Amino acid sequence: MPTNLPAEAKAKLAEYSSARTIEEKVAKLEEAIGLIPDHKGTEKLRRQLRKRLADLRSEMEERRRRRTGGKDEFSVEKEGWAQIAIIGPANSGKSSLLNVLTNAKSPVADYPLSTVRPYPGMMLVRDAEIQLVDLPPVLTVDLQPTGFTSRAVSVARNSDLLLIVLDSTSDPVAQLEVIRSLLEDHGISLKRPSCEVKVQRTDGGGIRLVVLGRLQCRATEVIELMRSYGYSSAVLKVIGDATLDEIEEQVIVQPVYKRSVVALNKSDALGPERARDVARLLAERSGLKVVPTSVHDHLSIEDLKEALFGSLSLIRVYTQKDGVVSNKPLLLPEGSTVLELAEMIHKELARGFRYARVWGRSVKVQGQRVGPDHSLSDGDVVEIKAG
Repeated sequence: MPTNLPAEAKAKLAEYSSARTIEEKVAKLEEAIGLIPDHKGTEKLRRQLRKRLADLRSEMEERRRRRTGGKDEFSVEKEGWAQIAIIGPANSGKSSLLNVLTNAKSPVADYPLSTVRPYPGMMLVRDAEIQLVDLPPVLTVDLQPTGFTSRAVSVARNSDLLLIVLDSTSDPVAQLEVIRSLLEDHGISLKRPSCEVKVQRTDGGGIRLVVLGRLQCRATEVIELMRSYGYSSAVLKVIGDATLDEIEEQVIVQPVYKRSVVALNKSDALGPERARDVARLLAERSGLKVVPTSVHDHLSIEDLKEALFGSLSLIRVYTQKDGVVSNKPLLLPEGSTVLELAEMIHKELARGFRYARVWGRSVKVQGQRVGPDHSLSDGDVVEIKAG
């Protein structure tokens, strides 16, 4: 990430970061891009900002369409406990995979680009309903962006998890690398960042730096960096270990980290041993969970369901009342407490909380009486007593 941008470009990028409306963000980003010199040192930054500008324009157009009563075919209302976006190149078998996982009716054809809008379906795994959304291909069979790329990525950005589907019969290593690069250009990272940077403008007090981790640079350098981008008063919170370049990239590009699972689809064409070798190679290179998958192999589909559920980092909790256990679980983030469960059910239940009894892996004695701060485990049964 370049650190020698013109002062005017840095100021416009700061205005873009603090803009409250999409229209303001679009205007400020257009001005900033025009002020960034076009040379090799700024090539990646300009590409990332242009892709972000395209995403913002697409989102702005969608909002205008909704205001005028038009139907936005790319708008997908979230249902179930989480939403997983399915992305991949043309002919990777995304639609067939959605249909097998959810019994949905996404169109399947022998020609590329048969999916032209998002198709949702509901997957049942461990008694939990998880929404899957089959998005139009983000790449052609030649690994070039499609006319749907920007809008499909916008939907993926708002999902809880990405399911990246690769065609195992057509250089899956190249497919994954191009998809990773494409998402990065749109401000989506598949790699968990070593740090997280949050900026909040203030009315006064100068620049206050809060570090929850370790800076790999001097604090004065960070403050000077923020001033160079037009910040005079702000609280800058840095979480984790961070270099000056990493802080600058997050301030400018504002990347979003997305948890992801890779489906090495059509793996039956490779054979079990070869499929495992390719999956291992992909996992080593990407750091992602890779599951060999075939719509003709029921066990591989079940493996994929388990991988998706596990990657959401959710736990299932069943409630009990008068000795009757609920048929369907409530889903909470891993590490959630009994009080957070009570708040999910009803605020009044949380306010009147006295104690709870828990059956499951989080207690040593089944039916154990616990307090509000007790951490729950997947599959626990909880009966809450309030008064």
